[in-house]
Amino acid sequence: MRLSPRKIEYLAAKLVRIMRDRRDVEFRIPEEELERIIAWEITDELQVEDEIDAEVNELLEGYEQQILHQDLDQTVLRRKLKAELARKRGYTL
Repeated sequence: MRLSPRKIEYLAAKLVRIMRDRRDVEFRIPEEELERIIAWEITDELQVEDEIDAEVNELLEGYEQQILHQDLDQTVLRRKLKAELARKRGYTL
């Protein structure tokens, strides 16, 4: 995960503050609970992305010799594989 738990908590709290300051948003649950839910959702999304990254790494390792032999750009391949795996999972990066 690229964000620390502390950073995720900060972002969740900031989102709640932004929503609280809007006149067209009304909370039906306590703000602290909403912050926990948002932090959990952020964490969950980051874990999905980590899983996709791990799968991309495995795929690239499997084709390492072909990549080297054909002088392919690993960065471009990584980006394309990640986008394809995310699309197959119905996940938007």
